[in-house]
Amino acid sequence: MIYEYNIRKKARKFIQKQERRQQERLLKAIYALPLIGDIKKMIGENNLYRLRVGDYRLLFEMLEKSNEITLIDVTNADNRGQIYK
Repeated sequence: MIYEYNIRKKARKFIQKQERRQQERLLKAIYALPLIGDIKKMIGENNLYRLRVGDYRLLFEMLEKSNEITLIDVTNADNRGQIYK
């Protein structure tokens, strides 16, 4: 299976505001998706999942583009208390 990654503007801006060490940690977690990480499906949403990275949360969608390619679209990133609002 081949994975393509897309990080939307809102998530990218949040990641860029973090310290360099945290940026690396978040990006490493994103590019390990969907094989590694604390991932849970969001209740009541189709194809929407959340990834926990310490006190940070990343929301992402997994969309099949074809039988061999899956798009992982990171839609949002924020602190754990703020992401679900």
